[in-house]
Amino acid sequence: MLNVLIAEDDVAISIHLSNIINTKEVRCIEILNDGTKVYQRLKNSEVKIDILILDLKMPGKNGIDILKEIQADESIKTKVFVYSGEVEYMTLAREYKCIDKFYSKLTPPTEISRYLQEIADEISNKSVENRISNILLKLGFSYSLKGTRLIKECILYSVIKNEDNIKSIYSKIARNKKENIYTIKSDINTAINNMWRFTDRDKARKILRLGESDRPSSKVIVSMIKYYINN
Repeated sequence: MLNVLIAEDDVAISIHLSNIINTKEVRCIEILNDGTKVYQRLKNSEVKIDILILDLKMPGKNGIDILKEIQADESIKTKVFVYSGEVEYMTLAREYKCIDKFYSKLTPPTEISRYLQEIADEISNKSVENRISNILLKLGFSYSLKGTRLIKECILYSVIKNEDNIKSIYSKIARNKKENIYTIKSDINTAINNMWRFTDRDKARKILRLGESDRPSSKVIVSMIKYYINN
């Protein structure tokens, strides 16, 4: 979940923007219409604020002063999106490195929403990658082998695209890598064989739900890890 704070003194604009950006993965946790509260909310919020959408002309304290406070405080990791219709303020704001994106008030809120969704998807994919890596390590895969990294990509693709056909997954990874599909398959099989040679087989069978005489295959590994990620 990507948490967004909107600092905008125009109530109608702030509510409309909030409604547009709110999705399953992105949420506006608060709207502030007074600039004096923004820095303290970033500093002391109980909920991690990932993105601040900041109007530059606000009552109480303008956006430039808020940017000065944010940039001077290295503990604040919140990304700042400037959202302003004031050309003079926008020019002054460009010297602040804490700003991630600039948007004018003419920018459709849907464009801001799309970019926020991209960030949320990237964070989600990173979390999924970490979980996949942890399961592969539990199985005994070695990341020194190219095939381990390739099967991780296969699993990630399967999860994101909800693709279960292992041949289609191999084809996609091969196209992305600009490599022969048989080379991809060979590298993955080498990593699987290496894992199976050195791993605790009882533990691996339990994770992959294999029978006593079964051996792991790329199809089984991809489908089972996808199951764990989705459940």
